[in-house]
Amino acid sequence: MAGPGSSGEISVFHWLALERIPRVGPLTIARLMKAFGSPQAAMEAPAKDICRKAGLNENLSRSIVEFMPPHQDIVRDMEILERLNVRLMTRWDPDYPKNLSEIYDPPALLFVRGGFLPQDEKAVAVVGTRNPSRYGLEMTEKITRDLVRAGATVVSGLARGIDTACHKAALKDGGRTVAVLGCGTDVVYPRENKQLIEQMSAEAVVVTEFRPGTPPLATNFYRRNRIVSGLAKGVVVVECTRNSGSLITAGHALDQNRDVFAVPGSVMNVRSQGPHHLLKQGAGLVESADDILEALFEPPKAKSQPSLFEFSSADQGLSDTARAVVEAIDPDPVPIDLLCETLKMDAGALSAVLLELELNGLIRQHPGKMFSRILR
Repeated sequence: MAGPGSSGEISVFHWLALERIPRVGPLTIARLMKAFGSPQAAMEAPAKDICRKAGLNENLSRSIVEFMPPHQDIVRDMEILERLNVRLMTRWDPDYPKNLSEIYDPPALLFVRGGFLPQDEKAVAVVGTRNPSRYGLEMTEKITRDLVRAGATVVSGLARGIDTACHKAALKDGGRTVAVLGCGTDVVYPRENKQLIEQMSAEAVVVTEFRPGTPPLATNFYRRNRIVSGLAKGVVVVECTRNSGSLITAGHALDQNRDVFAVPGSVMNVRSQGPHHLLKQGAGLVESADDILEALFEPPKAKSQPSLFEFSSADQGLSDTARAVVEAIDPDPVPIDLLCETLKMDAGALSAVLLELELNGLIRQHPGKMFSRILR
């Protein structure tokens, strides 16, 4: 089979051809590589040798031999990879992610923008709903920030909501983060994350097992989720319903012998059903990143951040009244009338304290004179 000119181009060409053969997935490619050592040798071998050496049935062996690679389509894909500076990484490359190599069906091919580092072995996946509450977003940002400050790489799926919040928080704090796509590297999904994808390609890692041009089909995300969990030592679920894809990721994690963690929420919030279900099944309860770090890695020498109702040194100027108001406010919005009743304060005096706390970045005001505590 003729391909492009240089030896490197020929190798890429044959990899892209082999993964296009119907019914040839990661496990079959692994058997072919073990038997023949290269995709070109496997595709050029007689069907009887494929049957005998790779242990494949006659029909599949014959389909491999008879497959006619779509030359123009493959060359187009190669041009896209070059234009976007995407590396075609194979399972047999020495720098293939170690965590991912240990799962049952690691991808034979990865299309990688950016680059993996040895430190990415210390990784935690953070996943959740595409429609989070303010509490869910703030917990995601806080957990992510504390994980990357402890030297962990944070993995997620670049979806709307919790995934996006996770990646942005890691980048904002100068940490390592990996995004796993359910589409080709040249496909921007979701559309509003175009700038984030470019930033991650330059500063972190964007990876997929799907060739260029692959649309974000629903069936792709089941395969994507196994990579999200496979790249990490454990998976943290923040807000999702019982039918969420985040629980599929948690299921993959269990199959891969990974630890699963869940962030509890309000029993009145439907988004808490998924995490609470996992907690009932024995998932680790997460109140802070320390719960994850202590379970997966060496215990932190000190608390990474003040806990939910502790004050930092920057808050020393707060009056006792202001501190009491902060401690009376939940992460979920609370109406000022309820605060007045709880604190036995009139609305005028309380409003002045609330303004002070808002200016100090301790609380947030919502429509309808509702206030919530900002997690730090």
